[in-house]
Amino acid sequence: MVHLRTTSLAPRTPRCTWFVAIAMLVWSATIAEAAEPERYEVSARVDRDAGAITIEERVRVRVEDGEPEVRLWVYADRLSVAPRALGERTWRWLYPGDVEHGEVAIDRVTIDGAEIEPRWHREEGGDRGRDARGGDLVVPIASGAERTIEIVIAMRLRVPARFGRLGRDGGTVALAGPWYPLVVGEDDGWRFVVPHRVSVDLDDGELWLAGQVARTRTSVEREVPYVPALLASRLHRWTGRVAGVAVAWTSFEPIYVAPGREVRGAEGLADLVAVDRVALMRQALEPAIATARWLGIAVPARIDLLDVPTRTELAATAPGAVIVSDRFAQVFPVDVVQAFHLRALRRAILALLAQPIADAIDPVADRGWTEDLRGVVLLELDEVRRSSQARTPQQLLSAFAFHPAIDQLLYAPQIAFEDVYFSAIDEPDPYRDEPSRARVPHARGLRLLESARDVLEPRAFERFVAMIANGRRSVRAALERVDPAALLRLQTWLDTPRLETNYRLGAMRSERLPDGRWRHVIEVLREGASRVEPVEVEVEDATGARTIGVWDAPGERGEVVIETDAERRSVTIDPRQRVPQSAAIADGHPRADDATDQPWRPPVFTGFAFEILASEGNVTGLIDVVLRQRYDLEHTFNLRLLRTAARTGGRIRYLQGVGPKVHTNRRSVTVGGGVGFYNVHQGFGGPDVPGGWAADADLSLYLDTRSYLYDWREGLSVLVQGQATATFLDDGTFGATGRISARFSGTIGIGNLHAIVLVGHAGVSINPVVDANRQSIGGRYGLRGYANDELLGTSVVYGVAEHRFTAVTDLAWNVFHGIWARELQLAWWLGAGTVLGTSDGRDVVGAAEAGVGLRVHYEYAGIQPGVLALDFGVPFGRWIEGDPPCAFANGACDDRPPFGFYISVDQYY
Repeated sequence: MVHLRTTSLAPRTPRCTWFVAIAMLVWSATIAEAAEPERYEVSARVDRDAGAITIEERVRVRVEDGEPEVRLWVYADRLSVAPRALGERTWRWLYPGDVEHGEVAIDRVTIDGAEIEPRWHREEGGDRGRDARGGDLVVPIASGAERTIEIVIAMRLRVPARFGRLGRDGGTVALAGPWYPLVVGEDDGWRFVVPHRVSVDLDDGELWLAGQVARTRTSVEREVPYVPALLASRLHRWTGRVAGVAVAWTSFEPIYVAPGREVRGAEGLADLVAVDRVALMRQALEPAIATARWLGIAVPARIDLLDVPTRTELAATAPGAVIVSDRFAQVFPVDVVQAFHLRALRRAILALLAQPIADAIDPVADRGWTEDLRGVVLLELDEVRRSSQARTPQQLLSAFAFHPAIDQLLYAPQIAFEDVYFSAIDEPDPYRDEPSRARVPHARGLRLLESARDVLEPRAFERFVAMIANGRRSVRAALERVDPAALLRLQTWLDTPRLETNYRLGAMRSERLPDGRWRHVIEVLREGASRVEPVEVEVEDATGARTIGVWDAPGERGEVVIETDAERRSVTIDPRQRVPQSAAIADGHPRADDATDQPWRPPVFTGFAFEILASEGNVTGLIDVVLRQRYDLEHTFNLRLLRTAARTGGRIRYLQGVGPKVHTNRRSVTVGGGVGFYNVHQGFGGPDVPGGWAADADLSLYLDTRSYLYDWREGLSVLVQGQATATFLDDGTFGATGRISARFSGTIGIGNLHAIVLVGHAGVSINPVVDANRQSIGGRYGLRGYANDELLGTSVVYGVAEHRFTAVTDLAWNVFHGIWARELQLAWWLGAGTVLGTSDGRDVVGAAEAGVGLRVHYEYAGIQPGVLALDFGVPFGRWIEGDPPCAFANGACDDRPPFGFYISVDQYY
């Protein structure tokens, strides 16, 4: 959270005339469209189960003298293609199954009764591509004087199975974005507040339309930019009063309301699994209403909340309503976690209250971003009013940073709604479901507010915030009023998402001044786009004092001069981490090159495996702890503690990361080496095998291009490892063993729901002193039908082919709020291999197996992925002929179960 600042950073570089040149260039490139709609009339028939909508739209449009065409924005056309940002982890946020495309078909267009032939204007690729903004239907008109024309469009829309403002999930159809064409006017603006009369015929089920709930057919008339809708087999509605305001919350699922304290007996018991979303909504709505009244902002007599199945917007606004994801509040019920969800909802509510202000005084083309900016300003004033001390995710989670899930969250999050938790100021929005950002990828409100804070003097910034909040001036007029030079920067602020930049430290020099103080000249390098903005540079001197300077000028490099009382200890660019930097441009983590010194992270448990071979009552597992500096992807110290069927011990290693990065928390290649010490288990490989102690040294090369390890669809891994082991047995025997192994794992993705995982392994042991030094074909990471201590040999080769099928997606099974089950995945596999030089004296032994598995994909506390795997493998060829036949175990009969059954946490193979 950000706070109002009352002190200036440092003197800034004077504004230059190049701002004017940039502004004029941007304004000259703006599309000149002067059409304005006067009224929309929409009649729609809906086949809810199929998501098929037949639309007839009549729109009266005022056109200027000599205007040759009218553009109508078809937002729904974006559903016809898959988003470019879609990946192996993020498809779950947009689709309940495989990618499904929608369709927009234009059957007929007339102007004043005469049929005409329109054309499509669709941008492919780029940051304004069709997948984000949809297409424009360009309607040619005859040249003439200024007049009003009537355009009639007959069209068909098929809404695909998709999460978001426009999408279908089962029998629920969301139409919370512009689902019918809207006129595009001057400066590419579309948010005209004019009368809309919308009638909907529904084949079955219930319909929410602009606040009204009805069955089969209803009509509404509103003065709005467009009329949102929600259709379901049944709609559930909670109504009540909050802070004296009527509130209606409509959902396609029952809304749980906890019993009041006055309810006695069994009826007064709260459901331990259900989430009391109403109580949480009150926690967000009450202070928002109080803040609006405190600021003199009009509060409507009624506020509508609408549940929408979306995974990219936790809470947002549509005309006249707050959109709430059905995942709202599905997190661990503690204040520090719920606070993020409540803040997102409070921001959306305040933006809703700001809608009338934006619609009344801001230009049509600006209303999308000004509404969001006002919501952010009101949210910050709400925090100030309540004197709350908002904390960053890093502060909230630093005490738990030893957990690998938290470490991943802090440095490379892989969760839905990640902007709610970890976006800081930048608030990336790759899917842009919000209509104004779909049309133009502009910066969101928090980035705009902080950009203004950076360049305005404190008093000017306070005046700017006050004018935004009281709604007496448009945002542009308010900015021009407090600082005309700052207005020239506005377009750059808005364009921030399209201008990717990375900053890094350049040359530094320090000199002692005659008075004993020190002068430091710090070079700052800007890579990528020329996004001009104030960049803070902090110097910490030997006494611990910190001084900040600012570089605020164009160019690829600049110098900041800072004087301190003592010698320089460290230098940091952007110490408050407020400037967005691109991971695509930076070689490593974009903040790794921002400081001369990076603090060490807390020890992080980067690996954890817990496995139960239930068929033999054997428990194994490992814990990996790493130490490394923050943002460092190259240098890692690793401590591993493990227990296998053969040994228990630990290993200390150094790992060097090289090659391209997989994400901002790992590089694709790791070269490492270390030493280990183990207790060799007595009886491993046979009842008469002695135990002892062993020490080893190893070298390894590990290539891993997989990003989403929990359920990867892309990438591969290759591990080559050599090891020398000295073994001291309890019977006085000593020996040295050499081992070398190579392992491959790759995936063939078949859509989003299917994947073929191929695993291959080969290993050789030279002079195995005990069976623990031999190669094994069995175990959780080998042929799972066999136990770890059977089929031990000097050499082994095996392969496994596993088919994974995600049978059920988008679950919301709540296990006491600590775990939310999201997917059920089925697996089956075939494996085969060969063991050479077995411990029972056989030269060659073949092995094969088949197995099935169940994978439960879940989220810890609702915010971090995890997998519970149940694997059941049946071996073939295990039996030795005899009377009776028995399972072999290094030459001796053994009462082994006829299968292997593993229970493990996490899916890595």
